[in-house]
Amino acid sequence: MDQAIAMGCDLVGGLDPASFDRDIERHLDVVFGIAERRGVDVDIHLHDGGTLGAFEVEQIAARTSALGMEGHVAVSHAYGLGDISVEAQKKLAATLASAGVAIMTNAPGNHAFPPVAILRQAGVTVFSGSDNIRDSWWPYGDGDMLGRANLIGYRSGFYEDQDLSAAFDVVTMGGAKALRLDGYGMAEGAKADFVTLAAQHVPEAVVAVPRERSVYKGGRLVARNGQLMGRN
Repeated sequence: MDQAIAMGCDLVGGLDPASFDRDIERHLDVVFGIAERRGVDVDIHLHDGGTLGAFEVEQIAARTSALGMEGHVAVSHAYGLGDISVEAQKKLAATLASAGVAIMTNAPGNHAFPPVAILRQAGVTVFSGSDNIRDSWWPYGDGDMLGRANLIGYRSGFYEDQDLSAAFDVVTMGGAKALRLDGYGMAEGAKADFVTLAAQHVPEAVVAVPRERSVYKGGRLVARNGQLMGRN
């Protein structure tokens, strides 16, 4: 991994320090050691559940704070955050917010997943991804982040407009913040990369997931309804 970073990769990853390597501290020594030495970000895929997963999240947060890496570390999936008590969730949410550790969830169908509302209320950056794209591991991925917002809202019990808007924020601004993207969003001076669709407002877009869409890159129309412009 260190050689890969030296060759130009800009992020170092980890995977289930307890169940995969069976050595939490040594695993984190390697991952954070490379990150500190090379000045790159960290993403750890964490599938371990329950109190074991929660403990690993605590250790990741502690490492992040100790190295001053706030805003440069993410934990993906973090199933363990979804199957501990609400009190424990709130306590750990405060820890994550203080450490500046972001949480990624794709709201998977057969797993507990992080409590989006509790984390956001504590100030944690929560963002989303599609996971894999229609492969043998995850055949349901299609890269449609609006559909992912719908699924996050559905599984989180989001019914009111403000909650549906929060689900939308997770798949848009949340990801941009976690990746520290410049020029993102609908604001003067931004990059003018955006999608238009048939919905009266954001909550309607999340629940209806309209398929007719136009994609703009740098202010120029590049695709409409799944077809690149200039192609049949």
